[in-house]
Amino acid sequence: MKQFYYPDSVAIIGVSPRAGNLGRNIVANLNTFGFQGKVYYVSPRGGEYKGERIYADVRELPATPGLAVILTPARTVPGLMEACGEKGIKRVVVETGGFSELDQGRGELELQLKEAAQKHGMRFIGPNCIGLVSTDNGLAIPFPIITRPTKKGGLSIVAQSGGIGLTYLHHFSESGVGVAKFASVGNKLNVNEEDFLAYLIEDPKTEIILLYLESIVAGRRMFELISSTDKPVVVHKSNIGPTSHRIAQSHTSALANDDAVVEAALAQAGAIRAHTVDDCFQIVKGLSLPRMKGRRVAVISRSGGHAVVAADAAYTQGMDLPQFPDNYLSAIQEHTRASVIKLQNPLDLGDLFDFHFNVEILKGALGLAEVDGVLIVHGYRGPEVPSSREYIAKAGELCQEHQKPVAVVLLTDPDELAEVKKLSTLPIFLAPEQAMLALKVNALAAAKQPASGGPTGETVNPAACRQVLKAANPDGSLELPEALRLLEVAGVPVAPFIAVTRPEEAAAAADMLGYPVVLKAVGAEVSHKTEHGGVKLGLADSEALIAAAREMQERLSLKRLVVMKQLAGGAEVIVGAKQDPVFGALILCGLGGVFTEVLRDVSLRLAPVDAGQALAMLDGLKGNALLKGFRGSPPADRRALAQVVSKVAALAAALPELAELDLNPVLAGPEGAVAVDARANLLPKP
Repeated sequence: MKQFYYPDSVAIIGVSPRAGNLGRNIVANLNTFGFQGKVYYVSPRGGEYKGERIYADVRELPATPGLAVILTPARTVPGLMEACGEKGIKRVVVETGGFSELDQGRGELELQLKEAAQKHGMRFIGPNCIGLVSTDNGLAIPFPIITRPTKKGGLSIVAQSGGIGLTYLHHFSESGVGVAKFASVGNKLNVNEEDFLAYLIEDPKTEIILLYLESIVAGRRMFELISSTDKPVVVHKSNIGPTSHRIAQSHTSALANDDAVVEAALAQAGAIRAHTVDDCFQIVKGLSLPRMKGRRVAVISRSGGHAVVAADAAYTQGMDLPQFPDNYLSAIQEHTRASVIKLQNPLDLGDLFDFHFNVEILKGALGLAEVDGVLIVHGYRGPEVPSSREYIAKAGELCQEHQKPVAVVLLTDPDELAEVKKLSTLPIFLAPEQAMLALKVNALAAAKQPASGGPTGETVNPAACRQVLKAANPDGSLELPEALRLLEVAGVPVAPFIAVTRPEEAAAAADMLGYPVVLKAVGAEVSHKTEHGGVKLGLADSEALIAAAREMQERLSLKRLVVMKQLAGGAEVIVGAKQDPVFGALILCGLGGVFTEVLRDVSLRLAPVDAGQALAMLDGLKGNALLKGFRGSPPADRRALAQVVSKVAALAAALPELAELDLNPVLAGPEGAVAVDARANLLPKP
């Protein structure tokens, strides 16, 4: 990947002297950014541009370029890719659009690109992208004109949309957040976001990584990469609804991912999810500041109303507002005019107009051990401009001196705001809510630790489990006895049960299990047993059991029944697993009944998970209080329940052929957690 960003020379295929030629824009961008390598021009018509020869064929070049950029009609690209391969070029960026993002019928052109790349050992970015920028060496090959060099810094951007990518590139550069590298990946036929992510994690110039994605190609790999680094990774994942999905299909051939899975996977990996462009602006600006060591924020405001808004934002974002020490407040009190405002955190300075002393107030706040970061709300106009600019400049110096973040919210005229953004070394925010969000993600990034290895959760015996899977029906479903048996082999506690074929056998089974018992129908067509009247509870003697078994078997035409020991009490919990086509094995848990069906109160993670992660899943449920004991009900054995979650997760991770597994319900009581019903299905055989 490094060769894409650091070529010694670049061939631009598609340059012509004609006005409006987009290849000429690439030449202009390379000049604007000061690229020092050799630049070759290539076009079938040949000719000359600005005194430089335009070669008619890339194979005529006097040397082999380190990178080729193709910007010609889509039908010509496969042949040009082949020519690049014959010349020995190993890195190509295909900026041309008009492939499957325009018409699925053009997939043949994409196949030809991939075949040429494989034949010649090439890697290529695109098609349908706008290229790369590396501020380190002046490489800038987007075809849209970039009027001035991007500010250098530690942010690297990978965007599936060139337009969104340029929006981020320009905004952050103009906001004082410097950029290290930029890439537009387009249709991702060869190089995808995981390739860039792996490189940028190791890149010494990159300190913050921003991904804008409309689809995710290899979710499990992305999860592992983000988990492995302490660099903050911000992911703006769009294309979450049916309308945006249709647009994205025509835009970048994107396939929509289940957003609940995406959200859970990113959170588990330690990524910072941005849901909007504006959120992304604030998040990255917050990450550009020195890292917080905790969540304690000092708010300094010229307005009481904005101080209240900042306090609300702190509450919403889970940030703390520590109490200021008396000696800090008493020094401020001496400089107020009428002493009519109670000094506290947030600090309302509406009674103080000495901006030079404001600097001392900020310096004092940053020096407090109980403060991890400062949020300033400063409004000014007219004659206050010079002193306010000095205050903002000093805030930048103090931020670096104390290595604590200072999030500055400015309330001023638009012209002044634009001017001060050019002068300030700090990113500027427009509202307290924006600044508090920035400080929150700053604290999250500071707390992120790279994963030391995979979860040390429960283990299963895959070979023994696969023996049970051999009993699956032709459609891949496991019937109830086999699904329960699979859980037993995996080490999941299951209510005692016996499968029978006749009513009289049911009575004998109940004698062995002990009354009362539950009678359950067995059969793929009655997997949702309660809807078919396939469950009978509270059978207390053989006469009632035989009658119920006979009636159920005749009504539903059953070959088998399950007699299960009836267990008393406990909260009903759903534990499930499935194979996601992008992220692989997933584990889910939630409280049963209305909590799952109406409130959708569930926790989701990528499998496997260890006991601590499983407990965190339970803690994340809105109805978690019910598991801890509620209004006199005894608490459930949460550790036993977490062990069930971890076991099921291990089973899903060990058996990728297991499409889905539902334990519904698991009864979680004071004495443990036991599965009393299960459904399972295998993936179709290829």
